[in-house]
Amino acid sequence: MERCIITEEKVTKNIIKWLQKNEWHIVCFDFPQSWTGYILHSDNKWDSKNKNSFIPDIVAIKWDIVLFFENKDRFYLKDFYKVNELRNNDFYIESIKRLLKNFQYKNIFYWIWLPKSDKIKEKYNKYLKFVDFIIEYDWENIEIAYSLNNNII
Repeated sequence: MERCIITEEKVTKNIIKWLQKNEWHIVCFDFPQSWTGYILHSDNKWDSKNKNSFIPDIVAIKWDIVLFFENKDRFYLKDFYKVNELRNNDFYIESIKRLLKNFQYKNIFYWIWLPKSDKIKEKYNKYLKFVDFIIEYDWENIEIAYSLNNNII
């Protein structure tokens, strides 16, 4: 049986299914290059060219916890920097508040999903401090490879 290539879109669809199965509410999602998701604008300024904007691949909420996901079919260092900026700066806080205005939440956690691979793990291990969680996936399994808090999922 021939397997098809895992694309970022397929990864996102699988994550949405996984989250729904685990009773998370999907706030918004975006497929690669579609620009259909929710755009977080920095410094609460709207820029027609979306300069300094960020579109999370998935935002989900359960109880008082919000999860922001960046889903990849390969390792991209710039995404670790992007997630780190969201985690550690208030550049997007007003935009995040607008996105989540209908929800009560206490914590936001930032995740990156990556294919399960020793080569990829070797690359991302240097950047664990940039994210709250890393999820690895293969054709059959999803596992938390790195976690600041094991009680989230």
